[in-house]
Amino acid sequence: MPSRDIRLSGADTVMIGRQPSAWAGRFIVADADRETCDAVVADLRRLRAESGSMPFAEIASRIQANRRSAGSDASGPARTTVFEAFRPGRSRLDARLIGEIVEVLGAPPATIPEWVARAGSAIPSAHAELAVQGTRAEGPDAVPAEAEESQPAGEQLSGRPLAVGTAPVTQTSSDARTRRQLGPRQIILIISASILLNLAGHLIVNFLRLPLFFDMIGTAVTAIVVGPWAGVVVAIVTNTGGVWLSGPHSIWFSLVNLVGALVWGYGARRFGMASTLPRYFILTILVALSCSAVAVPLLLSLFHGGVGHAGESIVWTLQMLGQPQGLAVLGSNLVNSLADKLITGFVALVAVSSIAARWVIPGIGDRLRRPLADAPEGAA
Repeated sequence: MPSRDIRLSGADTVMIGRQPSAWAGRFIVADADRETCDAVVADLRRLRAESGSMPFAEIASRIQANRRSAGSDASGPARTTVFEAFRPGRSRLDARLIGEIVEVLGAPPATIPEWVARAGSAIPSAHAELAVQGTRAEGPDAVPAEAEESQPAGEQLSGRPLAVGTAPVTQTSSDARTRRQLGPRQIILIISASILLNLAGHLIVNFLRLPLFFDMIGTAVTAIVVGPWAGVVVAIVTNTGGVWLSGPHSIWFSLVNLVGALVWGYGARRFGMASTLPRYFILTILVALSCSAVAVPLLLSLFHGGVGHAGESIVWTLQMLGQPQGLAVLGSNLVNSLADKLITGFVALVAVSSIAARWVIPGIGDRLRRPLADAPEGAA
């Protein structure tokens, strides 16, 4: 049966007569005979989400097993190669690899040749602008606004022809549809819990005389999840409360906690430094260096090099070895700060990932969800 076009408006056309696939009854944003790479990638990402968000390393391993069972001597694709197949903005797609991926993800065998054909004929996404226009999906599968905001442009609806019988790129994964925006109640709860967490860490360090600080875990969580200036609030309240735990000097060191909140918050939310594990590691190092840059002048100018913290034993050791006081304080503080912020940062990352599993983090979307599973090896 030849294809017929029914013109609905100046922008949308429904294609009738195309052979329906296993996703019959849904719609895909497509350009008929000139489908973009992003449209194929969007469907591929949705298929992975529906299959349980299988890790990229597992996909690569199963493809290798399938090739060996078919008698092929070819090795399987690298994990990063599989990761790149799911990345929007590509100029071309490896049709064979796409077919192998959808087979591993459990697509019906009858649809695999269609996937291969689509990948092989897809044009670079730069040749067809993917912009959100007009119609929104209706019914139970419609995309919530908060989920749509965190999707790549290729997974959002554009005013292009609608082909009957394939899956919509307007859909997002089922777990994203269950997540909601953080409301005022959740924000207040996170800030309050962060303050208590900071004070608890402060108390533990004082009681056990640890050479660390542990008073910024809550600051990091709030700065990343809620925002840098909310982290500043946590920092100020924490150090104000710290007066009753360690003395009046705690007020001055609220400046250190404040700087940590700003670096963590802006680094993660504005500069994407929490998008992969290596980048987050760099962010924690930057926080440690920034905090030392503020703490050392305070220690030297106001407290003669120390306030009686357990970590200051390094200062006396370095001075006994002949180092000047300024260099000894700097060396001691850098060592303690790096150790403290690395531990603090990764404890905070666990908390942030747990929050992002249930709530959409404004300004970040899915970047922090499952950072260890989804980041490609060596990505930065």
